[in-house]
Amino acid sequence: MRLLALNVLLAANLAYGFEPEVRFLTPDGVSFILKDEPLLSNVMIEVQTEGHQFYEKNAKRIDDGVWELSFTELNVNSGEDLRYRITAYYIDEIQVTEWKTHKLQALRPVRSMKRAVVFRDDFNSFNKNDYKIDCTAWGGGNGEFQVYVPEDANLFTRDGSFFLEASKLTLTVDHKDFDTNRLFHGRMNLKEMYGYCTMADNWGCDKSAVNGNVLNPIMSGKVTTNAVITYGTVTVRAIIPKGDWLWPAIWMLPRDWHYGGWPRSGEIDIMESRGNQRAVCGGNDHGVGEVSSTLHWGPSSNHNAYGKTHGERDKHDGGDWHGWHTYKLEWDANHIRTTVDGHEVLKVNTPSGGFWNWGGFHGSNIWASGGRNAPFDQPFHLILNVAVGGGFFSSGCQYDHTRPWSNSSPRKEREFWDHRGDWLSTWHGDNSAMQIDYIEMVQA
Repeated sequence: MRLLALNVLLAANLAYGFEPEVRFLTPDGVSFILKDEPLLSNVMIEVQTEGHQFYEKNAKRIDDGVWELSFTELNVNSGEDLRYRITAYYIDEIQVTEWKTHKLQALRPVRSMKRAVVFRDDFNSFNKNDYKIDCTAWGGGNGEFQVYVPEDANLFTRDGSFFLEASKLTLTVDHKDFDTNRLFHGRMNLKEMYGYCTMADNWGCDKSAVNGNVLNPIMSGKVTTNAVITYGTVTVRAIIPKGDWLWPAIWMLPRDWHYGGWPRSGEIDIMESRGNQRAVCGGNDHGVGEVSSTLHWGPSSNHNAYGKTHGERDKHDGGDWHGWHTYKLEWDANHIRTTVDGHEVLKVNTPSGGFWNWGGFHGSNIWASGGRNAPFDQPFHLILNVAVGGGFFSSGCQYDHTRPWSNSSPRKEREFWDHRGDWLSTWHGDNSAMQIDYIEMVQA
C-alpha cells in the first residue's frame, strides 16, 4: 500500500544541510514530500534498489506549497537499502545532491508538513469522545438493512486497528435482547436499549416488525468525527470488507448544512465499494475489485448532479481492493481529488462559473452567497461505516447470487433475511469488517 512519506526538506545542496527523510510501508514502494523553495521550477528524484532497479521521476507541486512524488512500482522490502539522488531545477541554476542511502523501515507516517493536523487517530484504543456514534435503524435513506448500534461487538479496536463490524457475529437474532421470534414479531426501541437515537426518520428510533416484514436483521457500526476541516487533506489507511451486499464507505458530510438539506450542502464520498465478488452492470464489474469516489450536489434529491463528479478505480491485476490500502482526499477552493495508494480515482476542478451553472440547474442559485466552489466551501466531518444492502446494489446488475430483494417490495428486509443461506456464506470473520489503521485530517 502507499502511505505518504515523511517530509523531505529540499534545500540548496551542502549549504542547506540537505538531509531528506523517507517513509516506506509495504508492499508498494516509497513516497516523498519535498518542501517548496523560492524560484524552484522542477524536482527530479532518482532511486536505485538493492535489486538494481533504477527509476527516475519528476515530482509534482501540490497546492500547499510542497512537491509530492510516489514510486509505487518498487519491489522493495523492509530492512533493505534504497539509494536516491534529488535534482532541483531553479530558475537560474540546477543543484544535485550526492547519492544517499536510506534503510527502509515499515513505520507509520508522521504528521503532515506545513498544515495543521486537526485530528489523528492511530486506534491504539477507541476514544468514543472523539466521535458521534450512530444509533438508528432508519436505513440511511437508501433502504439499507442494518441497524447502527454503539455495541462493542460492532465498534472495537484490536492490535492497533479499529473494526467496524457487520458480520456473522452481529446478526440481530444473536443479540441478547433479540431472537428469531422478536426479529419476526417484535419491536426495536433504540432509545430504551441505548438511551439515545440519532435519526428517527423511517421509524429509525422505534421500529416494529409488521405486515410480514422483519426488523433490521444486521447490526453494524457508523462513526462521525467531531473534528471538521474546510480544505486540506484526509487520509485513511483501511481494509475494506468482502462479502455479498456489504457497502463500506469513507465519506464526509457538512457540519452546518449551510445551504440546506441533502444534497444542497454537498457530500464528499472518498471511498465506496461493494463487497460482492461480482457485480456486473453494463459490462463492467463494480464489485470489490473496484472503489469509487463521488461528489453529491444539487438543489434537491431528484436534481443531484453527482453523475458529473463520479470516478472509479479498478484493480487491473485480477485482484480486489480487500487489503491494506490508503485512501486520500485533497481539497482546496480550486479542486477536489481522491486517490487510492497515490493513484487518482476522481479529480473535480472547480467550474469557472460555479457548480450551479455547471449543473444546469434552473431558478435562483442556492449557492450564490458562497464561494465559486460552493457548496464545497464549508466545514465537513469524516464518516466511517459499513452498510448492508439497499439501493447501492442495482437490480440491473449480475451477481454471483441473485439480489434477494425487490425494489417495490414492502418486505425487503424479510426477503434479504430469508436468503441468508446465499449471502451469509460469503461473510468470513474479519474479512466482512472494515478495518482502519489510522485516520488523519489536516486543515490547509
